Amino acid sequence: MSAAPESSAAPRPSSRRGELLLGVAAIVLVAATMRLPVAALSPLAGRIDADIPLSALALGALGTAPPLAFALAGLLAPRVGRRLGLESALLLALLAMIAGHLLRAAAVDYPMLLAATVLLLLGAGFGNVLLPAAVKTITPDRIGTMTAAYAMIMSIGAAVPPLVAVPLAELGDWRLALAVWAALVGIAAVPWVVLAVRAGRARRVAAAAVADGGADAPPQPRRIARSALLRSATVWGIGIPFTVSSISAYAGYALLPPLLRETAGVGEAQAGALLALLGFLGLPLAALGPLLATRLRTPTPLLIASTALFTTAYGGLLLAPATATLLWMGALGLAYITFPMCLALFALRSRTPATASVVSGAVQGVGYAVAAVAPLLLGGLRDATGSWSAALVVLLVVGLGNLVAVPLLARRGTVDDEVDAAPGRR
Repeated sequence: MSAAPESSAAPRPSSRRGELLLGVAAIVLVAATMRLPVAALSPLAGRIDADIPLSALALGALGTAPPLAFALAGLLAPRVGRRLGLESALLLALLAMIAGHLLRAAAVDYPMLLAATVLLLLGAGFGNVLLPAAVKTITPDRIGTMTAAYAMIMSIGAAVPPLVAVPLAELGDWRLALAVWAALVGIAAVPWVVLAVRAGRARRVAAAAVADGGADAPPQPRRIARSALLRSATVWGIGIPFTVSSISAYAGYALLPPLLRETAGVGEAQAGALLALLGFLGLPLAALGPLLATRLRTPTPLLIASTALFTTAYGGLLLAPATATLLWMGALGLAYITFPMCLALFALRSRTPATASVVSGAVQGVGYAVAAVAPLLLGGLRDATGSWSAALVVLLVVGLGNLVAVPLLARRGTVDDEVDAAPGRR
């Protein structure tokens, strides 16, 4: 985490191991909480409706809230992290999530439910943005492995709430089923309290040493303006596949069940099971994507494979939706390998944690903002044309966008190098 001032005695190996284990545990625990806000509410919508009326429009607003909140977090998180420090910013995010879970469970009307959901999602969005920087700080030599670990934990965090939401509600009510997740977030906050206190103490000690004239001022984290990122081919190269996967994912969650019922003739339960397949496929992809991104010279093979899979999935759903529906959905689930790949590239293609945070925030801010609009546009296209064909063609073209990133990521340079080399930099 934040660098401690130098001392005459080197840290003991056991102390370094303890700090490493604490940092790894902190990353894993916060990753387990980041998808709870998205997945915990929708299975309970019918029960909530009995107390708080939820129209189709109200449910649509709740469904659009995650990518919009994540986009806003992409703008705010790097600035808050720079001002408070990485550890304190992540602790603040967890505290916001605890408050959001409890307020959502205590909601007495729809505005309170929506406001609590947005607060909760903002906290999760801060985690999305700042975790790559935490990985870069805590495990700089194991970026692929650590990113794979936390991406897998995130996938599990998305899969568990839908499975246990209704049983929890039957034990009590829907409020209990929503409030219980605050306890898990509280557990995740414990190591970040320790890390934030240690980082704050180290900064105070370093500042005192500078004030006494006994040490030079510590170097300040390098700041890269967002406008400078536009001159980085690497930022564009990461941003394009991240946006492609986000558009496809959020359009899928919103539109695939009705699309499959209309085009493939499947029942409601089968459509839900096919959608769940995407989540289960995310587990192995979360492990493979970061590890392959670390070991391959460039991510070109992953980008080409993802493009081929998107083409197979959307082409199959367009031309023969009922013939091999399971195959098309399996191909779509595997195409999302570029998402965990991008999580790793935030750190791999940045020289410092500060740069990783800025790149992560910029890419996620834009990617999630575009993804928030996509379901509305594609749904409108379905209503305007009377079929899903045009929407599938659009998604097919979007999937081909991955190929644009191939030449942009062909070199193993860093964002810092590209910004420094750009004419008229900063």
